[in-house]
Amino acid sequence: MKVKALLGDPFALETDGLILTVYENQERWTGGLAKADRLLGGKLRDLQKWGEVRGKASEVTIVHTLGQMKPRRLVLVGVGKRDDASLESFRRAMGSVVRALNRIRARTAHWLMEATEGTDIGDLSRALTEAALLANYRYSRKTEGDTAPTLESLHLITLDRSARSAVEQGVETGTIVGEATNRTRDLVNAPPIEMTPTALAEAAVEVARLRSLDCSVYDEKWIEEMGMNALRAVSLGSAQNPRFVVLQYRGHESAPVLALVGKGITFDSGGLCLKPADSMLDMKGDMSGAAAVIGAFDAIGRLQPKANVLGVIPATENMPGGGAFKPGDILKTYLGKTVEIINTDAEGRLILADALAYAVNQGASSILDAATLTGAAMIAVGPVCTAAFSNNEDLLNEVTHIGRKMGELLWPMPLLEDYKKLIDGDFADIKNSGGRQGGAITAAWFLAHFVGKVPWVHLDIAPTFWSDREEGYLGKGATGVAVRTFVQWVLERSDKDREG
Repeated sequence: MKVKALLGDPFALETDGLILTVYENQERWTGGLAKADRLLGGKLRDLQKWGEVRGKASEVTIVHTLGQMKPRRLVLVGVGKRDDASLESFRRAMGSVVRALNRIRARTAHWLMEATEGTDIGDLSRALTEAALLANYRYSRKTEGDTAPTLESLHLITLDRSARSAVEQGVETGTIVGEATNRTRDLVNAPPIEMTPTALAEAAVEVARLRSLDCSVYDEKWIEEMGMNALRAVSLGSAQNPRFVVLQYRGHESAPVLALVGKGITFDSGGLCLKPADSMLDMKGDMSGAAAVIGAFDAIGRLQPKANVLGVIPATENMPGGGAFKPGDILKTYLGKTVEIINTDAEGRLILADALAYAVNQGASSILDAATLTGAAMIAVGPVCTAAFSNNEDLLNEVTHIGRKMGELLWPMPLLEDYKKLIDGDFADIKNSGGRQGGAITAAWFLAHFVGKVPWVHLDIAPTFWSDREEGYLGKGATGVAVRTFVQWVLERSDKDREG
């Protein structure tokens, strides 16, 4: 689907659906709603009186115009109470609209952009564009009986000539970020027989080629030579060799280096501490953090911010083959710290240990990592929020604010010293598991050992990387979580560095 900005009168255009927003309990109709009601002889108001148009959040009512105007249908979508409406309200409304239009096999649609109190029209245009592209996404390998989305074009149309530039810019940025997020979803949704560590590295190389970025892919020999023994140990039970991927975007010669690090376990069986069969079903998504880094670089390469960004992806499978690492093993990491293996299913933190230490060694001034790290995070915050941990309160506040703005809710979690001792090692510096209690926190503390004093935020995306149902603007499968937060963080840091 293509999203475009348009200046003109929406009632003069032939379209499968003209989309108008309605607030809950909206008594006074103005603008597009008032004109549509007038053209239909007051019948829209009747629908409101009859309770068929209530303006409740994401509620969609389709009205056939029957030749009374050029648009074939009006699509009335609720955005909730005016005082509660936010960019996320409009994103979710767009998701409901796109699904409704696809159900009736519509091909074209126009959303009337009207001034919204307290909301920048450029930001709104971007949010709607992202939501439309995410909602229209579909991943399927079915050979028959499948119904693909039909919606081919969506125009955000404005009557206000002075708003045209902002709408165009919002659509452009939203398209770039939306498409990048969907690229990430493709990677995560791909079956693990295809999405091997090598294939994941090749996906990064392809993005680098398309966006003129630097990308280096290192093999198991290099990993061993660098002393990344934690990463190498996790890979030993698999027939697939590991890869270590380094992406670089250079947008400003003197800007600080911002690092994005992503966990790249392309399939997690649990290793010798084997997972139950049911728990393996979505473990093809254990590389969602890595995929988010690739998607973010796809967008960053197109947006060209005045920033320097380093991407680090450790990629491997965690399998129970004859060479697999074992409980009781002691590993020496890239940083030099030793780790006692308590549980081979706590492998993500091991590969991230080497990756985070590498990012610090490469001069990162601030680090964000994304990882499907713990089931404990899923218990702690449920499927709504990503759990966020940090060694720097200012950076944590910055990133959680950005996540909220982008529709990716982050919930700050405690990284208190009292939890740190739970992973003190008996025979090594630290151990890779502190047990079930506070599992997401002790996992974050493990990672904290490898960033030192560099400001860092760890996003445990285990609760949010996958959706089991259609909700808002996301369907079943991979969500592409963290891409929008990563990209916006880089954009806002770019703006701050230029101002400074």
